Amino acid sequence: MKTKSIAFLSILFLLILTSMSVAHDLWLERRGDLILLIHGHMDKADPYDPERVVSWILFDKKGHRLNINPIKGNGSVSFEDKAGRIGLINITFDNKYWVKTNEGWKNIGKREALKEGFQILESGRSMKFAKYLQGWHRTFAEPLHTEMEIIPLNNPFKSKTLKIKVLHKGKPLANVPIYLQASHEEKLKTDAQGLAEIELRKGLNIISSKTRVTTEGDPDADSIYLRASLSFIK
Repeated sequence: MKTKSIAFLSILFLLILTSMSVAHDLWLERRGDLILLIHGHMDKADPYDPERVVSWILFDKKGHRLNINPIKGNGSVSFEDKAGRIGLINITFDNKYWVKTNEGWKNIGKREALKEGFQILESGRSMKFAKYLQGWHRTFAEPLHTEMEIIPLNNPFKSKTLKIKVLHKGKPLANVPIYLQASHEEKLKTDAQGLAEIELRKGLNIISSKTRVTTEGDPDADSIYLRASLSFIK
């Protein structure tokens, strides 16, 4: 009976996981002594495979690198920070292959979709990047050289607004949408230099953006779906 229950819960988790849309946001948020990686939207967070977190970079509040590994739980990832040493975290999340089919989105590549008889409407590899600020150092305004990132250009803890720059492989992303608080609603776009200015709120701020680039030589995807976030508690 116990074995059947475990099997049922495993199948249920996989169904929830594969029902996720590639459009879900990804951000970091402090709760108690933990900084949690959250996938979904403000009104609904979903579990995810912790192994999709493929790399992480941490700095203390003086801009020095920290050697802290994540805690990978059942459908979640977090970082313990009881002493409040962490100044910045940056996460790379490989959300794998997705295809849009005549039966909706599937978390598989083109070749597998074709084998299963689906009609493919579009396909892509989904990569997401989440950056969290818990303090300020001048180096936090510099690129970390991930494939996509949002850079804060001023100290958000001492300002009512935040200037940001959105980059793809180190180059400014012009005219890409900016979303706030993990919502579906586009609030503004970056200018020709990849810049935007955000009016900040008290409490948790989540700023995110996305873009799509074509890929060559990948038999399982025609595009790369990129999404980046910047979050902090003011």
